[in-house]
Amino acid sequence: MKIRLYLTIILLCSFTTQNVQGQEKEFKRVGKSGFSFLKISPSARAAGMGDAFTAVANDISAIFYNPAGLTHIDQFDFTFGVTNWIVGSKLYSGAIARPYGKRSVLGLSIVQFSPEEFEETTVLEPTGTGRLISVGDVSIGLAYAIKLTDQLSFGFKGKWIEEWIDSDKAHGIALDFATYYYSGFKDLSIAMIMKNFGPEAEYLSDKFKLPLYFNVNTAMSIIGEQGSPIRLLISAESAFATDYRDRYHVGSELQLLNILSIRGGYKFFYDTEDWTAGIGLNVKTGRKKIFVDIAYSNFSEYFEPPFRLSVGGSF
Repeated sequence: MKIRLYLTIILLCSFTTQNVQGQEKEFKRVGKSGFSFLKISPSARAAGMGDAFTAVANDISAIFYNPAGLTHIDQFDFTFGVTNWIVGSKLYSGAIARPYGKRSVLGLSIVQFSPEEFEETTVLEPTGTGRLISVGDVSIGLAYAIKLTDQLSFGFKGKWIEEWIDSDKAHGIALDFATYYYSGFKDLSIAMIMKNFGPEAEYLSDKFKLPLYFNVNTAMSIIGEQGSPIRLLISAESAFATDYRDRYHVGSELQLLNILSIRGGYKFFYDTEDWTAGIGLNVKTGRKKIFVDIAYSNFSEYFEPPFRLSVGGSF
């Protein structure tokens, strides 16, 4: 009965969201939210798969995409990442997580967005005053995941968010709610998450909404399974947002000898991104492991393609 109820909720949510979004699919609804840095993918593994990752997230990077996936962690895990984003900006990320008891996991994450400084200009000095203006964003999150049954996990994450331009700042709080479900058919997994749910934030006298997302994803191995010498994982995801039209992600990951991973993906209905690629190296020594992931996202002719690097491990 629990499984039937869970699947019914997914189908109803998906149908309702697609129905509402379908009425406006010709309109992108841009400019309706702030804290846009929350939409940048911080993990090279996920980015290499075209961000079709909600039902794949089974390591420390799950804290950014699906907190419920943290229940796969069985020891202290950590990760750090950097993304060379557009126009000289950078996105830094880090996370740690560890299990508590047999069924629950706690995690802590931080994401910082750092554009380049620029020189202040005024009406009297339009060519510049010589003073540099600092801008940026930061998000600090605390996540909790619990395995309700052997097949179903639930997770949530609370985030404190800050954005600043010189001395002026905006603050916000947001919640992510997520589930992760194993269907029992091979290793088919189904997951969904609502990201960035929270009240409006305020900058000076203007209020703005958070970039609310609802993602539904399914993934399955079509060759091998977890732990096999050769495994090919495929994933498909729908992403519905309040500040854009509906978008879709597909991705794949080929794992060889549980050491080397080759990834590829495609993102539909994006203005700048389309295909992605990535590679990862995973080295284990006993229970300890170290991983290094890199990813490339193809961008339009107007921007340099972003490059992502993620490193991490467990002990």
